[in-house]
Amino acid sequence: MDNAQGSWTGSTGAPQQPQYESPQQPAPPPPPPPSGEGRKRNWLPIIAIALGAMVLIGGMVLVIVAVVALASGAGEPFGGFGDHVGVITVSGAISAAGEQSLFGAPMGGARVTMAQLRKAADDDGIRAVVLRINSPGGSAAASQEIYEEVRRLAETKPVVVSMADVAASGGYYIAAPADRIVANGSTVTGSIGVRMAYLQWYGLMDRIGLEGGNLTTGPYKDTGSPYRPMREDERELMQDVLDDMYEQFLEAVAEGREMEVSAVRELADGRIFTGEQALELGLIDELGNFYRAVELAGELGGIEGEPRIKDISGGAGILDWMGGMDQLMRHRVLDKLLYDSRLDDIDSLMRITD
Repeated sequence: MDNAQGSWTGSTGAPQQPQYESPQQPAPPPPPPPSGEGRKRNWLPIIAIALGAMVLIGGMVLVIVAVVALASGAGEPFGGFGDHVGVITVSGAISAAGEQSLFGAPMGGARVTMAQLRKAADDDGIRAVVLRINSPGGSAAASQEIYEEVRRLAETKPVVVSMADVAASGGYYIAAPADRIVANGSTVTGSIGVRMAYLQWYGLMDRIGLEGGNLTTGPYKDTGSPYRPMREDERELMQDVLDDMYEQFLEAVAEGREMEVSAVRELADGRIFTGEQALELGLIDELGNFYRAVELAGELGGIEGEPRIKDISGGAGILDWMGGMDQLMRHRVLDKLLYDSRLDDIDSLMRITD
């Protein structure tokens, strides 16, 4: 029977109370995102640590670079202030190339050396220049280019040459216009002259059955060709070229050393001299090391006391100082090569090219 209050009977017939579901509670709202000020405060420690690390690393790099620059004789970091003796280094074979090493160390390139000489001329803080030479020579034309710039600089500022292991042939050529030349007693110098090297392998080609040759527009275009013997008229032609270059070399040395051409000619048969022999012959002015050359340059430049050095042989900025380490390492290799090689094998002044 139906319940008057609207209850209903289950399968057992027992009346049951109406069931009501409790209403669903709404989910709590999500927490508000952190404010912009809070986010900045979270990044501040990280930024502060990063900046501190950068400052610390930068300071360590500056200290290391300064120590390397001083230890390598590169002079004061940033060049210091006041009057200085500028130092320019020419090392290795002299060529017309304009390259330097990765860190700006000198490599004997004429373009780079000429630019450094002009930089020294324009720097009012440089009162005198030491040209440090450690070179067996190289290209005749490149040597002439550097010679002209050294002579130009010597017209406005004193230039003192400091010869290291070797300053021969083209290495002596670029030293000639300096106001003073200082060398060590065992420095190898001189070798005033010009040579031309060529190679012929036509005899070997005949033995192994190879044939080669050149097509030319004139009888002298393939002079020096390895495919055939050199004719007598070609030898006379090439000798005339060498003789003309040789006369230019003699005149440059005579002008720079204030000697008669005839006196230079007596010494200019290609022989080399030690520093002591060169002093007796008038090819250098005195014996001494690099620091004697710096002292002499300071005196000529009117610098009182011990002169400060400004090395302008490298690149710019930090690379200039870092080049000190690169320069030291490379000089060790160069010194080894110079002692292990014959001078006449690395002193070529000219190559036959098209």
